[in-house]
Order: sequence, then C-alpha cells, then structure tokens
Amino acid sequence: MTAPRSETPVYHTCPQCGAKGLEFSPQLQKLQCTYCGWQGEVPSTEGEIQEQSYEAFLRKADSQQVTLTAQEIKCPGCGAVTTFDPQNVADVCAFCGTHLNVQPQTSNPILAPQAVQPFVASRQQTFAQLLQWLGKNWFAPNDLKKLAQPENLQGMYLPFWTFDSHTRSFYRGERGEYYYETETYRDDEGNLQTREVRHTRWYSAQGWVERFFDDVLVPATRSVPTRRLEQLVHLGYSPAGLKSYATSFLSGYRVERYQVPLREAFAQAQQKMDAVIREDVRQDIGGDEQRIESIKTQYNAVTFKHILLPVWMFSYRYRGKSYQVLACGVTGRMLGDYPLSIWKVVLAVLLGLIVAGIGLWAFIESEKESPPEPPRQEQSWATNIRVSAGI
Repeated sequence: MTAPRSETPVYHTCPQCGAKGLEFSPQLQKLQCTYCGWQGEVPSTEGEIQEQSYEAFLRKADSQQVTLTAQEIKCPGCGAVTTFDPQNVADVCAFCGTHLNVQPQTSNPILAPQAVQPFVASRQQTFAQLLQWLGKNWFAPNDLKKLAQPENLQGMYLPFWTFDSHTRSFYRGERGEYYYETETYRDDEGNLQTREVRHTRWYSAQGWVERFFDDVLVPATRSVPTRRLEQLVHLGYSPAGLKSYATSFLSGYRVERYQVPLREAFAQAQQKMDAVIREDVRQDIGGDEQRIESIKTQYNAVTFKHILLPVWMFSYRYRGKSYQVLACGVTGRMLGDYPLSIWKVVLAVLLGLIVAGIGLWAFIESEKESPPEPPRQEQSWATNIRVSAGI
C-alpha cells in the first residue's frame, strides 16, 4: 500500500511500457497507464469478503497483524496519520493543508483491510460538482474559487470498521395503558360541567428481544469530526459496493491508517446497537406508554471487517484558518465548510434593512391615506369577536 504525493502521485508499474504510470480509473473501473494508455482489469482476489471473529482477534491479535512497507507521518496541524511511499520526502496534509516533511521511520504493524469500495466519481466529475457547490454558497468570498483547482482535490481512502452481531436482550420495565374517567366541575359562571380525564394504569413488564445487526459502520479515523463522517456515509456508500481488498484499487490515491482501535470501535458500535434495541424493547412492552428500568444485552457471534471508503478532499487555508470540503468518492456529492465574506454579509444586512424600511414606510403611508373608522357598535363588536374566534 502506497500513498502518493499531491503533485506527483505514485503509480504502479505498467506491464506494457514499464513506466510508473499505472493508476485505477474511476470511469473505467480498470487500471490504466497514464503514459501509453494500456488498460487492464484489477487483479481479482479469490473468495468472498471475509468477516473476522472479534473474540478470536482479541485472543490472537499478534497473528492477525501485518506490517505495511510504507512510512507514516503525523500531521502537526490536525494530527492525521498518513502513509507515504518511502521515496517521498515532502507533501501536504490532505486534511488541513499543512506542509509535511516526511522523515524515514520504522513502519508500525497494522491490520490489513478486508475490503475496499473503489472510486467511482472521477476527479473531473467531483471538481465540477465542487464549483457548483461553491457557486450556491453566495456568502463565500469570490476569490475562493481561485483556490479550487482540479489538482487541489486529494483522493483519499479513509478507514472504517464494520461489525455484525446477534443480540439477545433481557429487559424489565412497565407498560402504561390509558383509561378515562368522567369528572364534574364548575365553570367560571358556577355552572356544573363534565369532562373526560385521562389517566394511566401501569403494569409490570419483562421479556426478551432479539436482533441481528449487519454491517454497523464505525469511523476509524480521528482526522475528520465524527458528525461529519456520519453525514458523509449517507451520500452514496453501500455495503453492496465493497470489493475484496486489492492494492490495485489504491494506485494513485492516499490511504490513511486507522486511528481508532478495534475495542474502542466496538464500544461505539454497541452504542448504535443499544439505541435500536431500546426501541425494540418499547415495541415489545407495548401499551400507550413505556418505562424501561433495565436492559441487559448479550452480544453473540461478533464479527468485524476493516474496510476503506473513497473520499475526495479539498482542504485549504484561507487567511490563516483551515477549511475542509469532503466529497463521496462514489457519487461526488459533498459537504463542508467555507469562510464568509464580510462584505457580502454586510451587504445582505444592509439590503435587509432597506427592504424592511421600505415596507415600514409603505405601511405608514397607507395608514395616513386610509379613512377613519366608523364608530363602533355593539353588533359590530360581536361580529369581530366571532371572526377572531374563527366562527
């Protein structure tokens, strides 16, 4: 696994011309040489994507790890850990735009991925959507588009964990059922009136609920806020798009090493599962209301995968502050941050005040021109009451 520089990415060697110009093409879903144009299929990997036993991995962690022949560097700006090919000596952080000096170091043993979702959206397609996205954000500075160049888009594979588990949960709680009683009361005039009053009768409840969770996704990076990653995964990723891991898919792109260890990731997956289980318990208790006293869950047959998802990243610094735009590597759809133009904000406020002032002036002038109202009569007062009450 190699990680290219932003200016001159590292490619695999072309079998036809021998040049290091072989890259994975999102449009063709094939390998293509940037020099001679040779095309070839991505070497297939035998077998299906294998799930790994969570418990077995924890017991035999050392035997499950491999060492990648790549250097790693931690960005001093944002803390992202990126792998680089040993020949690279300088680069720019894809997450925050900070300049990096890559120093030779011993590579750390890390768990190899089981699956990868290849890029589908090309750099050109994503760049076109980036320009549209910036154009829709009217409050962004005009000179921001000068920073938006195709070569500034960084293709990056971000690490994720997925977890499968069969759960069985024992719960205790109460089921609330509504019933109604007729009560008599006196209104403001002293007259007797009746009304239906709702009450709740509570019954003890306990039982079991079971569910199978498939591919609970947990980000394995700390370089992007979790909230942003949760939004990103809904822009076009799907378990159906995963391919068995092959380094050919990574040719021409950077790869970030996972920063969230497996135990911590599973704890986050449990939180997601527990939220679903809690709703299952409410459904099982039934009634009109539910009170949950306790839930004890058994997580059985837990398996996991280490996967890589493709992301286009546009990271830049504007007036000393870092900004980041992320685009789904499958659909090109994006989300992110951008600076605000002070002049545009001031102009919008002034225009708003002018429009409000014109409206107020028109209202005052209309009031001056309107004839005086006739003397109110008792009948007209009653009519006004009916109108205001919706009669």
